[in-house]
Amino acid sequence: MNPGAETNHNLLIKTLGEAFEGVTIADAQHPDFPLIYVNGGFERLTGYTSGEVIGKNYRVLQGTDTDQPEIAVMVAAIAKGAGCVVTLRNYRKDGSMFRGEFSIVPLHNAQGILTHFIGILRDVEARGQTEQQAETPAYTDALAGIGNRRHFDERFANLLHVAQRIRSGISVLMIDLDHFKLFNERYGRSAGDECLRMVSGCIARSFKRTSDCVARYGGEEFAVVSFSTSAEALRHHAQSLCEHVRALNIPHGDSPHGVVTISIGGIHRLPNRDTTEELLIALSNQELLAAKASGRDRVHIIG
Repeated sequence: MNPGAETNHNLLIKTLGEAFEGVTIADAQHPDFPLIYVNGGFERLTGYTSGEVIGKNYRVLQGTDTDQPEIAVMVAAIAKGAGCVVTLRNYRKDGSMFRGEFSIVPLHNAQGILTHFIGILRDVEARGQTEQQAETPAYTDALAGIGNRRHFDERFANLLHVAQRIRSGISVLMIDLDHFKLFNERYGRSAGDECLRMVSGCIARSFKRTSDCVARYGGEEFAVVSFSTSAEALRHHAQSLCEHVRALNIPHGDSPHGVVTISIGGIHRLPNRDTTEELLIALSNQELLAAKASGRDRVHIIG
């Protein structure tokens, strides 16, 4: 590992070492993608110590159970330098099996070269109980059923800190329902609430990696923060989200499109130490206003 990569690695360990989930870092510049770091959460979940898995491929957890279609999905994503989310049968050191959701995030250096993969492992069976205990009303929007503004602000601060430390690109999206005031006036508050729930679910399904954060920012506005590789990739993802919301076919007689649509403004940036959450939100809101001014039901992304 070169000195710069080693510095980033050490800073990442300091940031993620106490995470509840199992966190791994794999060397993307080695042909077998060996693990170079696992945190305490990984050790607790799998029973393996760091010394027992460092230098080995993540497939050590699947053992001889290699006939899993999700493994092929993961291998294909890694070969393309892309991220993915898969659910695998994993085996602890004592041989017991657990189903784990494994989320992979590719990391690039300042030159755009793929250097590492961060993996986040969560026990599917235990997750429901843990999240039910952890998700209190203080962090959940009661109407939309996703994170609220407080949840977003805290998660955003943490994700930006990680991105700054490991020099990874970060993306922010601000999303607004088009002509929503007119929708409420025509169809009533109850229909408006159901519309918000449907759209929030669509957004949450579109950004479902463990490293993504989706929240209701206020009123009919939603916010997303995510690690991503480029402004173009973010633009493509956001355009796809617009299509998915249109496909919900929620009638809207006061919209020129006849159905509920969204406008999205966003930014992709490789943050430096002076980059703030406030700056990224302000720039994303500027792009959201531009999207609405140019006709709505569209995406404006800068990078």
